[in-house]
Amino acid sequence: MTQLRLPTLALLTLLLISRAFAADADDGFTPLFNGKDFTGWRFSGQKEGVLWPDNWKVANGMIHLTGGGKPNLVTEREYGDFEMRFEWRALKDKYNSGFYIRTGKDTGSNQLNLAKGAEGGLVGGKVEGAKAVPDLQNKPGEWNTWRVLVKGDKVSFWCNDKLAWEGTGIKPAKGHIGMQAEGAALEFRNLRLREIK
Repeated sequence: MTQLRLPTLALLTLLLISRAFAADADDGFTPLFNGKDFTGWRFSGQKEGVLWPDNWKVANGMIHLTGGGKPNLVTEREYGDFEMRFEWRALKDKYNSGFYIRTGKDTGSNQLNLAKGAEGGLVGGKVEGAKAVPDLQNKPGEWNTWRVLVKGDKVSFWCNDKLAWEGTGIKPAKGHIGMQAEGAALEFRNLRLREIK
């Protein structure tokens, strides 16, 4: 009897996983990170022929930021209106990083803060209504789920399935998506994006 249960359980698990991926595809979400390498991404200020920096790694389907300063990781493409979903976690009690939306190729603007105590605030941009929401974050070592909807000049931002804030005034109309290296160990996974036409 036990021999029959194990294959059945494995089959059910596979079905549930495939349904989750199919639901994302049906909703128009596509992976922004392939889980294997940095295809589709580049580093800010990266020069031709320069290898990947030591502070950014890919392992176990995740992006690992080991710390250190720049460079920041940024998409090769620019995006206009989109919905972004991703998970992140800090690995130590003190952390500082950021997640860029509609930023320039060398980053620096429109950064959703990932600094301890200031999570969710917007740095380097003027969006009326944006604010830090540290009380909505999970403690270090636990995964946080963030969702960002950018349409026109409006930004809506969710932390762990709770609407944190809505604001207006984001500029420019399109830009890159990226992650900041700011001297702390963090991990990112399940980066998915749906473009809005």
